[in-house]
Amino acid sequence: MAGENHASFSIRYAMRSSTPLRFAFLLACLPFAALAASSQQKLIWGEPEIIGLKRLTRAQVIAQLPFTVGDEMKEKEKEVARWCEHLRTLPLASVNCSGAVEGNEVHFVADIVEDANARFVFQVAPGPAAAARVPPEARKLLARREYRTQEISAEGFSSGEKITPSGVLVADDPELRAYDAQLRELCMGNRANLVAIVQDPNHLDRQDAANLLAWAGDPESSLFDVSPRLVDPDPGVRDAVGRFALSFMSRVEDPGVASALAHSLADQLNLPSHADRAKAVLALAQIAGRFPSVRSQILEEARAPLERLARESVLRSVGGEAHQLLVTLNAPMR
Repeated sequence: MAGENHASFSIRYAMRSSTPLRFAFLLACLPFAALAASSQQKLIWGEPEIIGLKRLTRAQVIAQLPFTVGDEMKEKEKEVARWCEHLRTLPLASVNCSGAVEGNEVHFVADIVEDANARFVFQVAPGPAAAARVPPEARKLLARREYRTQEISAEGFSSGEKITPSGVLVADDPELRAYDAQLRELCMGNRANLVAIVQDPNHLDRQDAANLLAWAGDPESSLFDVSPRLVDPDPGVRDAVGRFALSFMSRVEDPGVASALAHSLADQLNLPSHADRAKAVLALAQIAGRFPSVRSQILEEARAPLERLARESVLRSVGGEAHQLLVTLNAPMR
């Protein structure tokens, strides 16, 4: 990451919800024009989310962004993506741009790294080469399911996802429910193979395997096994494991599993990535709410990044959640 300048842009919903939904949190949206057309309310530009500043000021960064807070968002995604290039004129080691929508406000998100020697905690997967492969039909089902989920979201509806007593994901939407049944048929009994794939640092199917854990059963064991992958060098694997954790947090009963998750989530908070910190804040809040015995650990390991986000983030789903989590962590135990 250090010394690398990469500019990309995708807009994502940042939803405040304590409901553990796999695909309802940070859903990749349609391009800006399609998003605006599908929304019943006008989208406007909100305050930019700028994280990671040390020597530069917020005003210096905002001066490079050609939009005005409160104006209607009319730009297309490719045009907005080029705005990240404007930030490269500043003395930065790295900048990554994305977007978040809260209510009818679009927030331009800039993750900034000013120091070329900055280092972030990544933990490489430890496992040996896994012989198993993800079946092609499972990959096709995942792709179709994701497309249908985004289609439902763009129409302003919810897929109504739930966790069954057997510990697998199932949706209310008939099309999604059909995919869920097929995925369960493919994955039940193959949890160990899927975990082995995720833990193989060189396996090509790692992200798909992590996504398929939602239909493999015994989610608490899987969460313990893959919790270090929340700080995996592969952002796709981190995203899949983060979604899995948010979906199945309600199935965690063992404080030891909660502690392992909290440790990795605290490291994930420090990564210069909106998607990582947004999921990490929400997951830590769920752990703190359900496991008071883990609160002291969270406070010790995550206080600094939580305080920084509570101070710097303009998003309710990040800064607001971080502030509320700190209130919970600092509250006297009953």
